[in-house]
Amino acid sequence: MRTTPTATATQAVIDAKSAAAAAEVVALQAVVAWAVEHRVDNSLVDDLTFGIDGVILGGRGCPLIEEFAAYDLAASLGMSSEGGCRYIANTLELRYRLRRIWEQVVALKVPVWKAFAVCEHTLNLSFEAARFVDQMLAPTLRSGSFAQIERTVAQAIDLYDPEEAERRRLKAADDRDFQVHLGGRNAPTDGTVEVTGTLSTEDALDLEAAVKQGAKSLSDLGCQESAGARRSMAVGEMARTQLTLDLDTSGAGDSGGRGVVIYAHIDADSRHVSLDNVGGGDVLIEQLRDWCQSAGTTVTIKPVIDLNQEISTQAYVPTAKLVEQVRLRDQCCVFPNCTRRAEHCDLDHRVPFNKQNPSAGGQTTTSNLSLLCRKHHRAKTFSAWQYDSPQPGVYDWTSPSGRRFRVTRGRRHGRMPITTPLDDPPEP
Repeated sequence: MRTTPTATATQAVIDAKSAAAAAEVVALQAVVAWAVEHRVDNSLVDDLTFGIDGVILGGRGCPLIEEFAAYDLAASLGMSSEGGCRYIANTLELRYRLRRIWEQVVALKVPVWKAFAVCEHTLNLSFEAARFVDQMLAPTLRSGSFAQIERTVAQAIDLYDPEEAERRRLKAADDRDFQVHLGGRNAPTDGTVEVTGTLSTEDALDLEAAVKQGAKSLSDLGCQESAGARRSMAVGEMARTQLTLDLDTSGAGDSGGRGVVIYAHIDADSRHVSLDNVGGGDVLIEQLRDWCQSAGTTVTIKPVIDLNQEISTQAYVPTAKLVEQVRLRDQCCVFPNCTRRAEHCDLDHRVPFNKQNPSAGGQTTTSNLSLLCRKHHRAKTFSAWQYDSPQPGVYDWTSPSGRRFRVTRGRRHGRMPITTPLDDPPEP
């Protein structure tokens, strides 16, 4: 039988996919070997712990791992600390608690992504419940559905882990959230912002009724926008005037309307305005004009803070202007691959401040202050992680293993961090 070019190309794709799957398994096995090298002395514990010495990155029964070494591996893999720790956790969960599924993965009978989907459900289960899930799913996981995974996990919880059932019920209530995604690397530049949220059922029903009524009212008043646009506008009106809620007890919201604080840079060759506000990005000049002309809107134009100006104080605590400058410059945590926003970060003295003898330590000044979230502030303070700043807004990090990374920000990337490895790639 003659081989056609199409058949050859198809086989090449199949071979490439098989090689990629095998490489994923090799990576998992390497992570297990890495974990053995970085396990803390009291390697197996019964209770979840978190501290400077180590952290459990899988379920109960998995080895305790050096916390800051995990951040090192995550950065080396091009992941955030959270993403890297989750990758390690899923790997250890497979190796130590879901051993039948692990064997299926190593034999290339179950893809890694599907095995990780099980791990995400079992990390908080007791050892007995996880073993039940492993026994029930391993024979059929290759062709099984996500619904089957969820049903099996629910059955395991009912049989072996009533405490986990209650914890999940409480967690579902705690996980309610509402986010307005200002800025970001993929933020649109057309004057719109994505909004996401998780509400209780009763709150969601009330919100839907309010938005539907608001959109209908706009239509009755002659608004010609699409139905979706009217719903969006209705939410904006609710935010400005609290049409359905009267919860403000501070008196701050009595005037209604939106408040916009602007540090604006207008490019003569562009129709965009670049905002230096924390969480801000690029908006159309027309959008800025609409903000200023909308009834009930309070617009505050602040003098542009020179982000390259050196501001200093003799005290350990920075002045309000210095805090504002550093937050506008960095926007979020400057650790490799971290995107924790400025409002959740500490101001770190890159060269430590000496409170006993201020002249002998690092100064409280623009060039010596950077934003670090609490997790990475601890890593910098208590481990071998080190960093330097060759120029404003550029940070060169060295990990405990000696790998180097550069963190920068760009105006066209919503000022979210861009992490670039500085080490030469390995020889092929």
